[in-house]
Amino acid sequence: MTYSIVARDPETGEMGIATQSQAFAVGNSVPFALPGHGVIATQSMAEPMYGSVGLDLLQGGFTAQEVLTALSSVDPQPERRQLAILGVNGDLAAYTGAQCVDAAGHLVGDTCVALANMAASPQVWESMVERFESSGGPLAQRLLTSLQAGEEAGGDFRGRRSAAIVVIRATTTGRPWHDTVVDLRVDDAADPITALHDLAVTRARYQDVVRAFQLAIDGDPVTADRELELLRPMDPVTEPDQLMWRAVVAALAGREDAAREMLAELAASAPQFLEAARRFGKAGLMPADVIARIVPARS
Repeated sequence: MTYSIVARDPETGEMGIATQSQAFAVGNSVPFALPGHGVIATQSMAEPMYGSVGLDLLQGGFTAQEVLTALSSVDPQPERRQLAILGVNGDLAAYTGAQCVDAAGHLVGDTCVALANMAASPQVWESMVERFESSGGPLAQRLLTSLQAGEEAGGDFRGRRSAAIVVIRATTTGRPWHDTVVDLRVDDAADPITALHDLAVTRARYQDVVRAFQLAIDGDPVTADRELELLRPMDPVTEPDQLMWRAVVAALAGREDAAREMLAELAASAPQFLEAARRFGKAGLMPADVIARIVPARS
């Protein structure tokens, strides 16, 4: 009922899964990931054991094929399952049971596995591997490009409804919140791949702004301001929080006139963010006198 890809970036070591289905909320059942150890996609009549216990086994030192063999041996109905396993060292294993609904199959590439069931044709998983291995850029971008290739080849013959992407780091930092690079889902949409791509773009931009804001308030506003100047201007209607952060960074970098102009835009469309800026001053995140100079007076 789904098509998916698990893959690894050999340069960064990052591992990821991307999946799309006509089923509701595919991101809730197919992808499993554990930073520093591996990723698993379990689908068709999915059995969560393969994901949850499979990650435990990868963490315990099992290879991808050993995980597949061990779990299928205790599964009373392995013929209904379809799965792909990727270990942190790049070892891959995949399986398509005989009772997965046509078209069903998988293809193991050099650094990825694509798998599908209820697909329009075998070209779905074949084109996914081909597109992934011929593309460049960040892993998340390549995974989404691969999903699009599967859709262009016919995708799930019943249609489309949900999609998800997860990317994790190959090594753990001791701070788990830093070890998941991307974790996005579209549970119910007419065009889930496009919606997922839009979320990925929004996420990347949002993180760029937040990172610069943090850099500025931690003592290097000039570098932060320079980095934000490379981005397109923030929209006061659709990105009011980011425009407020942008104004704060500009002010801390000494560009108070530019900051005032940005906040004047917010005054017309989202005045609540002016109050948020004032509260940054009260919290001591930036000098109160700077806030007083750049934030328009209450009307």
